[in-house]
Amino acid sequence: MLRTVFILFGTAVVLCAILGGAFFYDAFLIRPPSDALPIAFSIQDGASVREIAKRLEDAKLLTSPYFFRVYSKLSGNQFNLQAGTYELVPGMSLRALVSVLTDARAQEVQVTIPEGYTAFQIGETIREALPTISKENWEQAVSAAGVEFLDASDVTAGIPDGQGLEGYLFPDTYRFRADANAQTVVETMYLTLLRRLSENNIVPPTILEKLEFSNGLTLHEVLTLASIVEREVRLPEDMKIVAGIFFTRLKIGMALQADSTINYLTGKKDAAVSLLDSKIDSPYNTYQRLGFPPGPIANPGMNAILAVMNPQDSNYLYFLTTKDGQVIYAKSFDEHIVNKQRYLY
Repeated sequence: MLRTVFILFGTAVVLCAILGGAFFYDAFLIRPPSDALPIAFSIQDGASVREIAKRLEDAKLLTSPYFFRVYSKLSGNQFNLQAGTYELVPGMSLRALVSVLTDARAQEVQVTIPEGYTAFQIGETIREALPTISKENWEQAVSAAGVEFLDASDVTAGIPDGQGLEGYLFPDTYRFRADANAQTVVETMYLTLLRRLSENNIVPPTILEKLEFSNGLTLHEVLTLASIVEREVRLPEDMKIVAGIFFTRLKIGMALQADSTINYLTGKKDAAVSLLDSKIDSPYNTYQRLGFPPGPIANPGMNAILAVMNPQDSNYLYFLTTKDGQVIYAKSFDEHIVNKQRYLY
């Protein structure tokens, strides 16, 4: 009997030693592999230690949720884990993990916004990187209400009533705090637009100048046309020629006839829109309405903006963009029809 007790006691001691050693190793000694890549990990408000431990295990950022819970409790950090998004490396020790996750200074997240993205597409990209931003908060921040939040400057004064910030969210690579809210993100992108305009010697006109540039366009119209140019062609040299074509059409009283505005309405990516779609009743339908649509259809990059500010004159009145991005120009409608048959059908 006594022997059995000693055996059981010895087994318990060995198991405790093994578990204790494993815990000590996971807590303090383990190190990430040299080639390990960081993983974005988010903690939602109100998440429990158990929930966080399970999600860390699912993300392969730790091997024992139990050890994580024990260490969090023993270190006094059970209730100190902060909501936010962090960059964690597989193989981090429990001490390193808890140290990062209890840092009230949220980690920074890098986000790249491509030229020509719509406010909706930007929102999808932002919310993927910053999960704490809800769809509703993003939509509110880029709406007409978001315009009022920014300021009462000459720039926002030029945005027509009811229009949101489509076109004013400058495409770039940003670093945001993981706890950034939608308004902070939108304001940063808007201020980046103003800074980049200034860097390229484009000074938005003031109310005293009737909010118009020397070419007769408001900043809102410049961004609107630039967004169309951005969605029509890819290369800076083509952007200048296409911008010139649109100015010619405006001058002679011709509709802009931009397929990109129809695709904006339908959500399609057609190189040549259908006859049915071209008859959609909308102020954004530049086949049916003369002049500019109410606002930008996307958020243009600086090349498209510069193209509108410095368009290239040509004898062309028509163009098309092939599926591989090549731009084919035409001087007459008949020539354009031949090009469409050759390159699009």
